[in-house]
This record gives sequence, structure tokens and C-alpha cells, in this order.
Amino acid sequence: MSKSKNNNNVAIIFDDLTEFFVMRPAIDDMKKAKINVDIIVPYDSGYNGLSEYTFKEIVKLGYHPLKDAPKDKEYKVLLTPYPTLEIIKRTKYIYHLRYSYGPMSAKPDPVFLPEWKIYYDGIFSFNSYEPHFLSAYGNKYHLLPYWKYNNFKKTTKSKTKPNLLILSTFGTDISNVKLFTKSAIQEIKKHYHIIVKAHHATHFNSDQDDSLSILQDIADDFYDSSTPLIDLLEIADVVLSDNSGAIFESIYAGIPVAIFCKNPNQRKLGKINTLQYELIQQKVLPYTDRADQVLPLLQSIQPYSEKQKKIKWQLFPKFKDNSPKEFTKVIKEYLATDQDSDYYKAIHDLLVDEVDTLQNAIKTHETRVHELEDTVNKQSLTIQELNNAIDNLKQSTSWKITKPLRQLKQIGKKERS
Repeated sequence: MSKSKNNNNVAIIFDDLTEFFVMRPAIDDMKKAKINVDIIVPYDSGYNGLSEYTFKEIVKLGYHPLKDAPKDKEYKVLLTPYPTLEIIKRTKYIYHLRYSYGPMSAKPDPVFLPEWKIYYDGIFSFNSYEPHFLSAYGNKYHLLPYWKYNNFKKTTKSKTKPNLLILSTFGTDISNVKLFTKSAIQEIKKHYHIIVKAHHATHFNSDQDDSLSILQDIADDFYDSSTPLIDLLEIADVVLSDNSGAIFESIYAGIPVAIFCKNPNQRKLGKINTLQYELIQQKVLPYTDRADQVLPLLQSIQPYSEKQKKIKWQLFPKFKDNSPKEFTKVIKEYLATDQDSDYYKAIHDLLVDEVDTLQNAIKTHETRVHELEDTVNKQSLTIQELNNAIDNLKQSTSWKITKPLRQLKQIGKKERS
């Protein structure tokens, strides 16, 4: 492989702190390796106020993020968590790579959709489960150790009740927040100290205001997104989740986890079931959709806990070195690559161009269809207005008065014919 032309620039985009907390060790490791890294937190991303909050919190931690991509700078590598961010269109880059901000996805729809994968030149993964079938899209997958738990230590502080950590996702179709009942929570609190960490979307999305207040009422201790999840897992004895990726964080950390939601397979994609649904069927994850059954579910979790420990290394790869060094090594390889002689990149660019052409054609046709529908609706409305006018005319006094004249006119027509 020939060397690139001294472009040592890497950009990594964040729109919430969950992403940053996972990738922070990798950023530090790249900087140690003398790689130029720009952290970008675009203000036009995420929910109302979330990006600004994320930006300020990252600054507090001693970093110097940008609010947008510099117009006069090209990055050899652009790292993003998903391909739908508007800033991607404003950023000059050569290689586009996806970083993972969790061990596994609980939502095949939309995360496994073609448009979420095809645009990436390479994808980093902390698990060995997803690349097995998602490589059908033709992406290069780079397996990594989940370095987030390098310094993970369970606390053994004395306490009167075990800690139950509730980690709920957001969204009316997959979250369990509105399924809790006061009577169920009262019973749970007799046996557990409840800790709640709100999803960042629950905190910053105005549509989720009632969910936020519910969680705050449930909690004995409440935390927002400024507290890293790992800090709470260290003090948790058991986790209750729904369709959140926190399920797999708990399995990785070795904390027993139970599922409470309407439908654990709500976000399946075609024939691809959610992994939480599959693990429920395999009796690895305990599950209920009833609030009054949550307590007995938690109290009978021990057999499931043993199965969760066993399945961990079936889902995640083992590395001798769990640091981000493998990540930095891969980034260096991309930085050293001459894209002009990188035929994989050339073919992938052709694929992306073809997909873009088809997507644009679809959008053009959809726009035309909407225009035609508007025209039909307007014409239908005009016809309806005319019919209404005729009906009103026929009900008018003048119409009734002139009825004999119209009858005479009809008689005259018949005689002439």
C-alpha cells in the first residue's frame, strides 16, 4: 500500500454524552499516537438543547470541541455513529467509518437497514454477532475490545436493600416507562432501592416530558446523561430494561438483567428478530409485559444470571489487550492508505454513487406523486364545491319559483324535436 499525502486528520462527531463516554479512551489513544483529532458537536443535531449541553459537558472534561466542520479542512477519516447526521454533507472527508457507542443494538429497525450501513467504508464493532450477517452489505468490519469496562469494579458497600437500576429507552412503541403502575412500584420499593438513569432523548425531547416526570417519581436516586452508565452499573445489583441497548451493557458488565415491555420484538427487521427477543426465547433473559409481575421476575432472576454470564463470550470477542490500541491501529492504516490506489474504496464509491442516484430518483418520483395527488385533491375539491353550489341553488326560493318555466322550456324542446 502506498502512503497518503500527509493527511493525518481525523474528525469524530458526537451528538450526546453516551457516545463521547465510550469513545473518549480512543480519542486519548489517537492523540498519544500523534493523530490530529477534531471533536465536532454540531448544534443542528439531536434534540432541543442536547447538542449544546453535550458541547459544554465535553468542554468541562478538558476537551476542545468544534461546533461545525471547518470549511477549508479535509479529513482523511470521518467517524460518525450513524449516517443520517446533516453535518456529514458539510464535511470534507475521504474515508467514512462508523464507530459503535454500545456493545450491541437492540433495534434492528432502523439500525440494520441498508441506508444505515452501505454509506460506510468501514464499521467498528464491539460484538462478533452482528458482523456475521451484516457483512452481507459488503462493509469492512473491524472487531474491537469493549474498552469501556477496563477499570470496571463492583462496589460492595453495605446497604439495607439491593440496588435496582432501571434503564429505559424512549419511544412510545418500545419504552416501558408508561407501563409502570404506582402499586407495582410501591411493592418493588419494599425490596429494592431504585436507581434511574434517564435516556438522553427522554431528557431533552419535549415530547417525552411526561416520561421524564414518571421516571423522576419512580426513582429513589435519579441521574441524567451527565453520569456515565458504567458508574451506575458498578453499584447495581440487578437491572430492569425494555428494548434498550442497556440490556447488553448489563450482560457485558455481568449484572443480571430482566426485561419489562410490551413487545421485545417490536423493532425486528423483516425476518431478523431483535436479539433480546431471541434471548428471551432461549430462557437467557427473563421477561414480562405486566407491571405486577416485575417484582417476582426480579426475585427469580438467579438462574437467568448464570445463563447471561455464559453467553457473554458467545456475543463478544476476547482480546489479550482490552485497550483502544487496536482501534488506533486500524485508524493508522486508513491514514496511511493512498485512496487513489485503493480499489476497494473505488468500488465502494461506485456503489454509494449508484445508491445515491437511485435514492434521488425515488425522491423525484415521490415529489411528482405528491404533486399529482395535490392536483387531484384540488380538482376533487373544486368538483365538490360545484356540486354543493348546485345543491344549494336547487334548495333556493328562486329555483322553486322558476320550476314551471323550466318545465315549459322542456315541453317546447320536445315539440320542436
